[in-house]
Amino acid sequence: MYSMSLLQWKNYNVVMCKFFPASLEGEAKNWFYTLPDESIESYGSLVETFLETYMHNIISRPRVNKLFTLARRFREPLRSLKDMWRKLCTDIGKVPVDQQIFGFENSLEKSDPIWIEMYTENPQTLREMRKMQEHYIALQEIQEGAQDRGVQEASAAVEVIPQGDSKRSEKKPMAPQQGSGKKEWVEKGNKTRHEPRTYTPLKAPLEEIFKEVEKRNDIRYPKTRGIQLDETRNHPEFCHYHQY
Repeated sequence: MYSMSLLQWKNYNVVMCKFFPASLEGEAKNWFYTLPDESIESYGSLVETFLETYMHNIISRPRVNKLFTLARRFREPLRSLKDMWRKLCTDIGKVPVDQQIFGFENSLEKSDPIWIEMYTENPQTLREMRKMQEHYIALQEIQEGAQDRGVQEASAAVEVIPQGDSKRSEKKPMAPQQGSGKKEWVEKGNKTRHEPRTYTPLKAPLEEIFKEVEKRNDIRYPKTRGIQLDETRNHPEFCHYHQY
């Protein structure tokens, strides 16, 4: 617009440079008067220097409200969600801390353990929230690693019988030919490995017995039990031992 207002003087560098500060205000005007002496050779170089300094102001950036459209996908790893949240905050730029925290909390499901802890502990700084993120990311990766090892061990335990040995597998083991050995072999094969134990029958539900034992304060609860809200303790599936 400045060039259009002085269109008749566009070929006069002195005039275009002389009246250029009149189109500026605030911080941009201060920038102009702090330029080094003899740093501007022509009006073209002045325009180029100005655009290099303030071009980032016209670059479209996502707004803060886009942060609240972030949502965790089904079975998405927590680390992937954290990386997306961090990148989005960087793209938006200068997002207040409380909005960064609430934006990440809003992307979680209310059944996620990290959402429950954030709702309970109410972190106020990014350091507190990142500590929670790394804690639950480590737990998730440990759990996934244990599941993968379990699948591999189960697959390795499956015995694969070659096709050529199918007839051999159908044959029954031969009993000893001697009379005394045969009797001993049959009795040993029918004998159970462990004798069945008999326990005193309980006359009360397990939950009532657990509540009485719990008063002794010597129960070791599992370390991985989740944080449960008080209003869900009356749920029919609530476990008094796992507290979840």
